[in-house]
Amino acid sequence: MNLTHLIAGPAEHGVTEYARLLAENTGGRVGEPGEHPVHVTFTDHLFGPTPDEAVDVLLSRLAGRRFSVSFHDVPQEGEGAERFARRADAYQRLAAAADLAVTNSRHEATFFDTEVEVIPLPLPTAPSLDIDPEPGTVGVLGFIYPGKGHNVVAEAAGDLRVRALGGFSAGHEDMDLPGVEVTGYLSEEDLWAEMARIAVPVCPHLHVSASGSMMRWLAAGRRVLVADSTYAREVAGLFPDQVRLVTDWAADIAAAAADPDFSRTVELPVTWGWPEVATRWQELWAETFAAEFRGNVLADTPADTPSVSVVIPHYNNPEMLTRVVRGLEAQTFDGPLEVIVADDGSAELPRVDTPLPLQVVSQEDRGFRAAAARNLGAAHASNDVLVFLDADTVPEPDFIRAAVSRVARDPACVVVGTRLQEDGEPQWLIDAWQRTRDLTLADDTSWRFIISSVLALPRELFTSVGGFDESMVGYGGEDWELGWRLWNAGAKFRHVPEAVATHLEPEWAQRGGGAEEKNVESVALAHRITHPLARPDGVVFADQDVAVELPDGTPEPVLASWLAAGDVRVLSPRPELFSADPRVGPGSARLTLTLSRPLLAPADLPEVAARIHALGGAAQLVVDGEVVGSARGRRVSTDTPALVHVDLSPWTGPERLERWFAGW
Repeated sequence: MNLTHLIAGPAEHGVTEYARLLAENTGGRVGEPGEHPVHVTFTDHLFGPTPDEAVDVLLSRLAGRRFSVSFHDVPQEGEGAERFARRADAYQRLAAAADLAVTNSRHEATFFDTEVEVIPLPLPTAPSLDIDPEPGTVGVLGFIYPGKGHNVVAEAAGDLRVRALGGFSAGHEDMDLPGVEVTGYLSEEDLWAEMARIAVPVCPHLHVSASGSMMRWLAAGRRVLVADSTYAREVAGLFPDQVRLVTDWAADIAAAAADPDFSRTVELPVTWGWPEVATRWQELWAETFAAEFRGNVLADTPADTPSVSVVIPHYNNPEMLTRVVRGLEAQTFDGPLEVIVADDGSAELPRVDTPLPLQVVSQEDRGFRAAAARNLGAAHASNDVLVFLDADTVPEPDFIRAAVSRVARDPACVVVGTRLQEDGEPQWLIDAWQRTRDLTLADDTSWRFIISSVLALPRELFTSVGGFDESMVGYGGEDWELGWRLWNAGAKFRHVPEAVATHLEPEWAQRGGGAEEKNVESVALAHRITHPLARPDGVVFADQDVAVELPDGTPEPVLASWLAAGDVRVLSPRPELFSADPRVGPGSARLTLTLSRPLLAPADLPEVAARIHALGGAAQLVVDGEVVGSARGRRVSTDTPALVHVDLSPWTGPERLERWFAGW
């Protein structure tokens, strides 16, 4: 996953701990900013002596890189007017500079002028606790600092014993807390143990907007008294049996201490731990940093003007072909340019008078073989860049110059131009360019926008993937199939609006193309493109989209679960029960999973696969905090695998197959 986590502060600080756990649960690298987008977990005092200096220091370290930020300790008006104003300006400035800003609560999100996302704090994973509260104890959890509410609780508790589970925040070691027993810093194990001794957990901080302390109490299944606030009501909506809103501390603490049920644990109503939080972060990163994560960022290095070979497939239409060549003669491109006409078995080879270097190559007429014709023309090309035009598609004067300018800078670049019809560009393409920002945000579905009549790419790249699929005979689809293989080989897609060509003939549908012809194309693509968009459910193909390698000795029901999970191939093992199933055994797939344990397939396998592709094509699979396998796609754009949390479980059914078969 192409992301760097920039972490500041001491390890025991709650915000630093969040940053560390986020990195440990999502993947990426930890360190100083490099070439990839950066994620920062931010509270002002961890980065500088004043809020403004903290933001200045951070932006200087980021040095113009794209970044996301998780805001903590968001300014609250209850801090006091001067402090609030000072911190508010700094936080607003950082949020405006970020590509993605996230808070831990809806309450915090309302503070910002810019749009922010909300990811609630996770419930930590609580160990098995022997809850044995000491009667009359009241516990406040976390760092000690002014405004945390320890004095309020001590005054309200009367004769009850108030314990502060934690140490003093830096700079506040001299705070006077009469009536409060301070434990000092506690290890993780000791902290959970001390929490189990408390009869009345409390969160008295009046200005809290996201509380890790509250999440710990809730994760332990404890009821907790919380100062009434917008944020507290937000959490109470999720945990109504656990969060008790307080308006009168003395009365509510006394009532809780006298109620034996208050200290008993309850079952958590929701699952929201680090796996869920990590997955949500990855979704937002994959959306925000789509080009970087998918390896679709073009190099921007200066390049010499390349030499260009224009390949034009042709069949029995010399007048149209002449108009296309005249368009090439008018190009503003000033580099070497040659034209190869690839004739698909015309009754008579075309002759075009032109000052451009032009050759005609031909193949016999064996049906509509545009793919083979284009390959034939490319095989006779001698220049660096291939440009494909159709014999009825006339380029505007700037077409070649605009198209190849991107290709010249990056040997992995594939450019699609703008193909105009009589009434303009088709709406489905206009929508695609807008949605993908001219293919800057291309993904593994963007092969649908590769159009061979306005296409430019390096000749070496075209050759490396084997060119067009010559087995495709008949109208349409060969350009989408090529786009599919190019993307999986690591190509970078771009639409260049200025590279304009005009399609002189009507669109396929206007020329009388019907469902039967289109269905032939769809079937041909389904056999070649494994993406779910190209295939129906329930049909077995020679190649699958996902392959899984399971350890020897895997029970047959586990294999069956994977085969039922989608378009899946099981590479190994191959038990006798599956000897006739063509999906079991050696083969290829777009994504390969390798498991170290025999685990059942997840119910959402297609979504898991899509997430892995979006995060860069390489992942470690995590179940309950343990890595149980790996995943690797054909297109891998990262050196650092993402950590993907998946719902995999062992087979717990009968060992005897007859019982599995019959369901008894």
